[in-house]
Amino acid sequence: MLRVKKQATKRDVLGFRLPMLTHEEPALDITDITVIDPDNTYYMRMGSEAMSRYHILEHHILVIDRSLTPVNGCIVVFFHEGDFYVREYCPEPSYLLLKANTKADTIVIAEDKWECWGVVMLTLNPLLQPAQKTGRYSRVCAC
Repeated sequence: MLRVKKQATKRDVLGFRLPMLTHEEPALDITDITVIDPDNTYYMRMGSEAMSRYHILEHHILVIDRSLTPVNGCIVVFFHEGDFYVREYCPEPSYLLLKANTKADTIVIAEDKWECWGVVMLTLNPLLQPAQKTGRYSRVCAC
């Protein structure tokens, strides 16, 4: 014989309710903050110290949006002669200046000979010290 148990109806509580029951915080998700267009957002690790003047150091994680159009002064990732570069976008009337820390790292090219791969929206800095990168933390911002 099966017994069917009726669910108790939810009764209103008389008196004061607990504050934690009336106010719920939404879950914090890092992608809500860092990603505007998920289909055009990519992550890349900085491979050199060429942009340290702009506080982009080697091994920092770059959040790149490919749908944005570069404007003067923004940081771009571009593809030129088979390599990716991260530089400050400074267009001039007759050429394109892509600034870096030093003149040796700065690139001057004709505007039609490069491809803008995306605009850097923000960087993520790894802060773990080498002594902390053990066990399950060994791959967190692996630098």
